[in-house]
Amino acid sequence: MIIKKNYSILSILAATFVLIFILLSLFFNRYTQEYAIQEARKLAQDSLLTERAIHKYIHTVSRPEIFRLKDEGLLYSDYFSPKTMSFTYAARGIMGFLNEERKKAGLTEVYFKLAASNPRNHLNKADEQERQLLLKMNNKKINYVSDIAQNAKGDKFLYVAIPTQVMTKKCLSCHGDPADAPKEMLKLYPDRSGFYEKEGEIRALISIRVPLKKHMESAKKVSTIFIMSTFFALLIIYLIICYFVLRMAEQQALIIEKSLELEHMAGHDVLTGLPNRRYFRNYAEDKLVQGERSNDQVAFLYIDLDGFKKINDEISHQVGDLVLIAIADCFRTFLRKNELIARIGGDEFCMVIFGYHDKSELEKTAQRLINKCTQAIDVEGIVIQVGMSIGIASYPDNSKTYDELISMADEAMYRVKKYHKGSYGFVI
Repeated sequence: MIIKKNYSILSILAATFVLIFILLSLFFNRYTQEYAIQEARKLAQDSLLTERAIHKYIHTVSRPEIFRLKDEGLLYSDYFSPKTMSFTYAARGIMGFLNEERKKAGLTEVYFKLAASNPRNHLNKADEQERQLLLKMNNKKINYVSDIAQNAKGDKFLYVAIPTQVMTKKCLSCHGDPADAPKEMLKLYPDRSGFYEKEGEIRALISIRVPLKKHMESAKKVSTIFIMSTFFALLIIYLIICYFVLRMAEQQALIIEKSLELEHMAGHDVLTGLPNRRYFRNYAEDKLVQGERSNDQVAFLYIDLDGFKKINDEISHQVGDLVLIAIADCFRTFLRKNELIARIGGDEFCMVIFGYHDKSELEKTAQRLINKCTQAIDVEGIVIQVGMSIGIASYPDNSKTYDELISMADEAMYRVKKYHKGSYGFVI
C-alpha cells in the first residue's frame, strides 16, 4: 500500500516535472527568439545610423567641399558626379563593401534601400508600402518603423525604416527646378526624375532589411542547449527524489512489516503459530458481545492433550514441541467459519464456536476433533499417538461472562479426563 502510494506521488511529481519542462522549453524558445530579433534590431539600428551618418557627411562635408571648389574656380561649375555627391550612390557602395566583409566573417548580410516616390535611379523607386510609409512620415504620424516581414520564399526578415532629413533650400539646388541643377546632372538624368521636390518635405526613407535565418538558427541552438540542460537537470533531480522516496517507502514498509510481525507475535504462540491466550480472550469476548446483540449461542471447548507429559519426560522436549506443532496444524485444517482455536497453556488449547444451533452440533465438532487430531504421528522416525479430553461450556446456558465460561469448560475437561479420558463432556 505504501509503495503504491509512493508510486502515485512519483507519478504526480513526474507529471509536474514534465509540465515544468514544457513551460520552461516554451519560455526558453520564446526568450531566445525575442533575443535574436532584438539583436537583429540592434544591427538594423546600427546600420540605419551609419546610413544617416553617410547622408549627413555627403550633405555637410562632401557637397560643401565640391561647391567650395566650384566657387574658387578649382572645379568647373557644371561638375556633378553621384560618386561624390549622391548619398544613395555612396551608401549603396559602402553597404556593398560592408556586406562583402560581413559575408567573409560569416555574419548576416544587411540590405539597404533608399526609397523615394520620385527617385532619379529606378532602384530607389518606392513600392506601395513604402509610399504609404512616406505619406505617414510627412504627416508626422510615424518617424520609425520596425516589423517582421516575409518574402516570397517564406524567409523572415526584420524591416526597419527611418525618414531622411527634410528638404532644405540647399537640397533644392539638385532636387528643385532643373534649371538650377548642374548641367552634368541633367545629362545623367535627362528624364528629369528627382526634381520638383518641395522644401520642408521628406522625399525618401532609409530602410534596412536584416534576414533572420542565421539569428533564428543561433537562437535555436542556444534554446536547445538550455532545454537539454533543463531536461537533464530536472531528470537528475527527479531521480534523486525517486531514490529517497523509494528508500523511505522501503523503510516504512519494513517498519510496518516489523510492526505487524510484532503485533502477530503479541497475539500468537511462538511455537505453534496459533492465537495465544490474550488474543483468544479478546476474540471470545467480542463474540459474546456479538452473541448478546444477535441472540446467537457461543460455545467454549477446553482441550487438553492426554499423555503429552510422558512424551516430554521419556522422549524429549524437542519431540514434544514437534507434536504440538503437528496438533496445531491439524487444528487449522479443522476450523470453519466463526471458529477459533488458541493455545492457552503448555498442552492446553481452547476453541470458541459462534452461532451454533444445538448441543448435537457441539458433540459432532468435539468428536471430529478427537478422531482427526489424535491419530498416530511420525516424529523423527518415532510413531507417537496422543489423545485429548474436551470440556464444553456454552453461552448463555452456562454463563454470560468469559471468565466463568472458560473456568467451567476447564472444570468439565478435568472431569472428562478423570472419568472418560479421550472423550468430551459438558458442564454439569
